[in-house]
Amino acid sequence: MATHTIAQRLRNGDALLLDGGTGSELQRRGADVLKGAEDRLKAWSATANLEYADVVQQVHSDYLRVGADIITSNNFWTTPTRLDSIGERHAWRTYATAAIRNAVEARNAMRQEAYVAGGIAAPSLQGAMSPTSPVSDVRALGLETYRREWTDHAKLLADEGADLILAEYVGFIEDCVEAVDGCAEAGVPVFLGVRHIQDNGAMQYGESLIDLASALEGHPVDAVLLMCSNPENISVGLPILREAFAGPVGAYPNLGYNPTGPIANRPTLTNQKPSAGVDILQNADYYPSHMAEFAGEWKRMGAQIIGGCCASGPEHIAAMHPVVKK
Repeated sequence: MATHTIAQRLRNGDALLLDGGTGSELQRRGADVLKGAEDRLKAWSATANLEYADVVQQVHSDYLRVGADIITSNNFWTTPTRLDSIGERHAWRTYATAAIRNAVEARNAMRQEAYVAGGIAAPSLQGAMSPTSPVSDVRALGLETYRREWTDHAKLLADEGADLILAEYVGFIEDCVEAVDGCAEAGVPVFLGVRHIQDNGAMQYGESLIDLASALEGHPVDAVLLMCSNPENISVGLPILREAFAGPVGAYPNLGYNPTGPIANRPTLTNQKPSAGVDILQNADYYPSHMAEFAGEWKRMGAQIIGGCCASGPEHIAAMHPVVKK
């Protein structure tokens, strides 16, 4: 168990190194993360928590080995809604429990001073498909169902040893507010990860980070991070968020992930430009030393939590370590 809580570390002004991608790293290592997928990700890497538990634990261990202060459990889509897409809604607690236990066991074996974030993603009914008439998950699912999906999941992860909940891949302001409120019922700190920041610093569907910060006032969110976005876009959005939001902020970018296999090569499934090609990881010039430069830039902008998302691996986090921790 860590000597200081993560809330204490942030209040002290510490910079914390987050891990990198998990689902993309699992696929890079040969795990089948696309069960039942044809044209969308379905439940993505949720089933790997049981079928490739040893690989999941090794990914967590490798991030700890290179100095990550926070590892994120592979609970991205171990939610009832996403597992329903492969006919496994009834077993969501089994997959969710396996994911958090994989992370906690890896942390306990490698580095007990590190923190485990229970990483829950939004149901994301829109996926990454850029719909012409986008609708928030709150409106698509209904408020009660949406909140319950976060609350039930967060409570399970906290009971299994998560030090915090990372409510991530959230795209609409109203979804963000309800997500943090639902997760807070678990009684541990809540971080919010906001997806797909545009090149003008706006949120995915044109909403403002300033309006997001305003909407979050008085709600139980302990940090806000920009995630699953091009590094350059995060560099545009982060100063806006830092100015508007009073709490800790952070960043973990998408370096270019194109799930292959039964899913056809689709540029809409990655943030990387260019995104054509058949390779799983398309991180172009986002090599580790370049990401270390971005990490330094974001730290100067006021980010306290810095790591990576899709297509980043232990090599990127290792390069970021001396910059983030100096």
